[in-house]
Amino acid sequence: LTGTNHNHLTHTDQSSRRGDMKHSFKQNNSLKSHKKLCRTILIGIVSFLVLTFLEVFLLSAVSLIPRSAIRKHTQESAEYLLEKPVFYRVVKQDPASNIDHYADAILLNILYHFDSAHPVTSPLTASYYYTETHNENENLYTAVTSNVTPTYDYFRYWHGSTIFIRPLLTILNIRQIYIFFAIILAVLFIVLFTQLTKSGYTICALAMSVALLSVSFWFIPMSLEYIWCFLIMLIAGILTILLYQKKQEVSGLFFLLVGNITAYFDFLSTETITLLFPLALLLVLMQKNNRLCDAKTGFKIILSRSVCWGIGYLASWIAKWTITSIALNRTIFAKALSSASTRVNGDAGSLHGPVLSINAFLRNIACIFPFNFMKGYGYIAAIGVFVLLLMVYYLFRKNEKKNYMPWLFTVLYCIPYIRFLTLANHAFLHYFFTYRAQFASIFCLCMIFYYGVDWNLVSKKFLKPRKRHRTNTRKS
Repeated sequence: LTGTNHNHLTHTDQSSRRGDMKHSFKQNNSLKSHKKLCRTILIGIVSFLVLTFLEVFLLSAVSLIPRSAIRKHTQESAEYLLEKPVFYRVVKQDPASNIDHYADAILLNILYHFDSAHPVTSPLTASYYYTETHNENENLYTAVTSNVTPTYDYFRYWHGSTIFIRPLLTILNIRQIYIFFAIILAVLFIVLFTQLTKSGYTICALAMSVALLSVSFWFIPMSLEYIWCFLIMLIAGILTILLYQKKQEVSGLFFLLVGNITAYFDFLSTETITLLFPLALLLVLMQKNNRLCDAKTGFKIILSRSVCWGIGYLASWIAKWTITSIALNRTIFAKALSSASTRVNGDAGSLHGPVLSINAFLRNIACIFPFNFMKGYGYIAAIGVFVLLLMVYYLFRKNEKKNYMPWLFTVLYCIPYIRFLTLANHAFLHYFFTYRAQFASIFCLCMIFYYGVDWNLVSKKFLKPRKRHRTNTRKS
């Protein structure tokens, strides 16, 4: 009996020790994961603060350029912008060819009034000469040719593009700057296209080309307001491939910094493409390398990277308003938030609420090439083609139950349209450039068909089989 009890106690003691070891192991893993999370958050905060400091520093640095150094080319630019209205169409019947020189005139007006005597506060205040009786191109010309003082503060935005435009104005006028950035845009496209094809992602390269065609990319370099998000997007796409090939990962920190840079440069135009296109490429890279095993993993990647990008984007706006409030010793949050509220809840003439959202949606899809040439019926054709594509997809879809990639790309596809519906006031009034956010949607639509359609079934259905020629052989 004594021996039996001893064995029983020993066995119980061993089980207890195993349980303690498992519990201790779980605690150690939990502690390590918490430390890793805290370290990641700390790195993110430090990186964001360093980048924000650099952004403020660069604005201050370019404000030290003497106004006399940019006066000649700024005046040439003002004269060039006076040749046409602030809003005009390159092709009369094409709403997608609308060019916005209104924002460009304001940008030049702002950077012209940077004061080298106040290199920190003047870029943050972003003051420019404004009158209600004249257009912005006329106000710019008056500001450059006459000794006037700024009358309006435009501190809501970073106006980060001035760190390039102001130095360029020492040697180029605005027309030449348009050409310069057109070349940069083309070079980045060629680099990314080559990178994709050489890495075995030819379908992505072709999908990117189709998406650029759908948003009439040839008009993008004709306005500085249009170009920044596309430059950021292409650079982010190139870096996504390079980082993944080197580390087999593209972290949330990368997307956080991209979100910050987007808010720094963008004038609230097509900001979502800097998130969606690199994220779509990341999904393709992970799937091909068998690191995206199921839908759950894919949705986690989409959610985590989108949250990081959103934090970087929103925190950059808040940082701008906070730094400006401290530097100017006045609160600007109320005015900035009021403007943001207008973008969401504001009316557009007699349109408001759901009616405004629907009209904003229709206006934007009507600008997709080639529907933009259909004189008011573009949105009908766009919806018709979309329904037709749904039918084709349904008829030739793959029957694989674990084919999760189309679902992941469907989530990304919908985001620009959610943006149109929620920021309806902005999307309705500025449809002629916000429609280009659909670049990401068209790219994702191509990938949905690539991953979701059974192309063998399509070839059997539409490609005629070759006739087999029988050869008669003689019996020997």
